[in-house]
Parts: sequence; C-alpha cells; structure tokens
Amino acid sequence: MSNGESPKERRVSQVAIPDNVKSILTDLQRQALARIEGFGWSVAFVRRPLFQPDVVVLFDPSGKRHAILNEDGSLDTATVIQVR
Repeated sequence: MSNGESPKERRVSQVAIPDNVKSILTDLQRQALARIEGFGWSVAFVRRPLFQPDVVVLFDPSGKRHAILNEDGSLDTATVIQVR
C-alpha cells in the first residue's frame, strides 16, 4: 500500500501477512519458501480459518498464479482460492 500500511483482512482487521509469518511456518515450509522466493514467489496472505491450521498462500512474480504452501513444504497449485 502506498501509505506504508499493511493490507488488512476485511472481516476481523487482521493483517494479511503477519509480521511473524516465518515463525508460524513449519520447518519444511520455511525451507520451501526460502527456495521458491529465489524464483520470485512471495507470501500473498495467510488465511486463518477457525479451528484449522493456517493456510499460507503464495503468488508468482506476475501475480497471476497462486499456490498453497502445504505443511510438508509442497506447493498446491490446483486448489482454487477465492480472493476478494
């Protein structure tokens, strides 16, 4: 955002990407993220469904493709994510 603010989740006013995003990842997720960041992928947002594990969503450098970073460090590009 242009004014330096982090994007906020609309319903509960949580930031889309928490400051401690790497601390909520598993070791395998951190390793995978370090590898794919080298190819330009980045964390787009983290979904936090109630009573379920966090879902880390990544975007490719163009912003046209997305993937879910699974707990085992694998990428799921087949799941359709509804982005508001």
